[in-house]
Amino acid sequence: MQDVDTSARFSDLFTIPTQSAQTTSDCPVSPCSIVAPPPTGTFPVTPPTTAFAITWGLDDKLKTPYSHVIDFSITRELPHGFVVEASYVGRMAHRLLQEEDLAMPLDIVDPASKMDYFAATTALTKAANAGTDISQLAPIPYWEHLFPAAAGSFGFGIGPGGLGCAPGNSSFVGTTTATQAMYDMYSCFGGNETTGLFVADLLCLPACAQLAGQPAGGQPFNFFDNQYSSLYAWRSVGSSVYHAAQFSLRHVMTHGLQFDLNYTFSKSIDVGSNAERINQFEGGGFASQIINSWSPNQLRAVSDFDARHQINANWLYELPFGNGKAYASGMSRWANAIVGGWQFSGLTRWSSGLPFTIGPGLGFWATNWELTSSAVMTGPRPKTGVSIVNGQPNVFKDPATAIQAFRFAYPGESGQRNELRGPGIFGLDIGFGKAWKITESQALKFTWEVFNATNSVRFDAAGSAGSNDNISNSTSFGNYIQTLSQKRVMQFSLRYSF
Repeated sequence: MQDVDTSARFSDLFTIPTQSAQTTSDCPVSPCSIVAPPPTGTFPVTPPTTAFAITWGLDDKLKTPYSHVIDFSITRELPHGFVVEASYVGRMAHRLLQEEDLAMPLDIVDPASKMDYFAATTALTKAANAGTDISQLAPIPYWEHLFPAAAGSFGFGIGPGGLGCAPGNSSFVGTTTATQAMYDMYSCFGGNETTGLFVADLLCLPACAQLAGQPAGGQPFNFFDNQYSSLYAWRSVGSSVYHAAQFSLRHVMTHGLQFDLNYTFSKSIDVGSNAERINQFEGGGFASQIINSWSPNQLRAVSDFDARHQINANWLYELPFGNGKAYASGMSRWANAIVGGWQFSGLTRWSSGLPFTIGPGLGFWATNWELTSSAVMTGPRPKTGVSIVNGQPNVFKDPATAIQAFRFAYPGESGQRNELRGPGIFGLDIGFGKAWKITESQALKFTWEVFNATNSVRFDAAGSAGSNDNISNSTSFGNYIQTLSQKRVMQFSLRYSF
């Protein structure tokens, strides 16, 4: 690992610096270059076919983002140093950076029935979830028209009771239709239908799609790209909109008091918020990548950082004791050094609940080969907050019931993003300070500052998404694992200026 302190130095514009390798895995020859040598061959390099690689990159047609901003304010000065202000603030942004899969498998449409792949596969998934016996599954035109060679076989070319997984497979009698054969195979990959597509499109089990102009029986790589199974890239395809009503009450410094009190009622919507929060190039974030490239706005929802209501305040108050103050202005120099001249200051912030997403857990790639779709809420919206369940803080009062309100996404679905709200932010920071004038050129200042003075705890529902906010984890569903707030911290300082 290299950083600014340990990395070898460049001595000129053309010589790549070297350093000794610490292990043979770092570099087979010591010293070695800290920069990999350029690849040999011609430019541009054509990636090999049938690599089926998973990688990330940049769109070579990125454009500069832009936004339209609207701001309208009314300000009124009131007696006794008060000022009120009401504002509308709007921002509409375009061409924002957004991660999208450039190698998304095709959603091929059957020309005869006009049914697309996602709808046809969803029909199989729903049948499997309902326990439909393979013998009772009616033909679906998509599979009959595009996979006719599958008829007469089973999902993996093996008879009843073999590797197929469809309900009733072991007792099936007769010849399968193309639909039943594909049903038998796809039933092995419930919630992970992209693997079923891999089997059908690359391994041709039970048969490849037979499109116009192809030989009988079809051929592989009709849906998938033959170079990449997934190629996520930052693209200029994002957009967002923000509307806010802002209200402020201010008091200028008079009678030893100044403060600002602000309230914001707002809503922020975007396609994804990853560009605002992640610190790594590949992946990460809060389910903000585009899952279905053919329907990129499926996850358009409130932003990861949306806070509907926000209140914040700051203040500075000079205590009215001591020389020149309202009380005890005639006290002695020594008494004034102890009692007079103190200041009390503070900052506070409160927000309504922050959004979070319910995920499926690992192993559920219904739509995209690389990234999972979020869960889909089908029941009543569970009530969220902070409850103690089995001795653990939980976002749901009844997690066993809450988990039943969600299902795994069907093929073509991206799930739902930020459909629930967890706790919001609360913090109170206060400070006390006093300054002593020793001489014209010397002064001493003491401060005592307390951060999160109330030692309040605010749990982070979105930060729990990695393990406990997914519907495949029924044992600890909804358990909080981290907080938005930090524990109370105090600091003291004494500064001598001369």
